[in-house]
Amino acid sequence: MNTNVSKLKLGMTPDEVLRQIGKPFTIRAAKVYEDNEWTEVWEYMAPWFTFSPKNYWIFFENGKVVQWGEPGDFSGQSGASVPVGEYSNQKRVR
Repeated sequence: MNTNVSKLKLGMTPDEVLRQIGKPFTIRAAKVYEDNEWTEVWEYMAPWFTFSPKNYWIFFENGKVVQWGEPGDFSGQSGASVPVGEYSNQKRVR
């Protein structure tokens, strides 16, 4: 897969992301809140770095991209030590 995150734009829908950069490696997390708003996190792996592949997470809120970056960009930790699910306790971005 040749993931080109430079094609991402805030406000893109999941379908637009799929057309621009393809299917994610996995859906990292999803949550529906009491007010019926929802969040989903897609993970992409950038394999072109042979010794140190990079992972990118794309955060959707209510069907729109609200942020993306490497896992450590959101937790203050390096990507290798970010526990699965840790970001689900973070406050949602508005």
